[in-house]
Amino acid sequence: MYLADQLIRASGYHSFSYADISKPLEVKNAAIHYHFATKADLGLAVINQTRNNFLIQIEEWAELSPLEQLQAFVNLYMDISQNNLVCFMGALGPAYTSLPDIMKEALTQASDEIRAWVSSVLSKGKADGIFSFQNASQDQADVIITSLLASLILNRVTGEAIVQSTSQLLINNILA
Repeated sequence: MYLADQLIRASGYHSFSYADISKPLEVKNAAIHYHFATKADLGLAVINQTRNNFLIQIEEWAELSPLEQLQAFVNLYMDISQNNLVCFMGALGPAYTSLPDIMKEALTQASDEIRAWVSSVLSKGKADGIFSFQNASQDQADVIITSLLASLILNRVTGEAIVQSTSQLLINNILA
């Protein structure tokens, strides 16, 4: 599944085949089909694994301050940029209308979970006097998430450290 995740993040869901997974693993396509009968099953597994990983991360961050939690979230994007990839939302989002329905549903749930968590961190940070912003917390969360997502794409296109500079600006702009 790791290889499928990397292929999706590198070139998108529709641009890889089971052969792209089976060749590096030196197994037959049938071995991949045994575990994932359809490409949609594989795509869904990648989304669900990413969602599970995120839920584990936010549990680990629960004891951190809102600023530290937000920084840890931002660091996920910086880690992704180090590998010249995009986040799973940036990789799957553009193909959303052509994805199988089970993947659409899971991607929407993942988006809702991420947006709700960032919004809650921002609300807590604002209530604690750590953050100061004029927008509703959900709107500010959307600005942060979409900026990070777009910065990964620009980072890839330009070869510049857009993710790093964007991340710092996003945090600096909301500090009280």
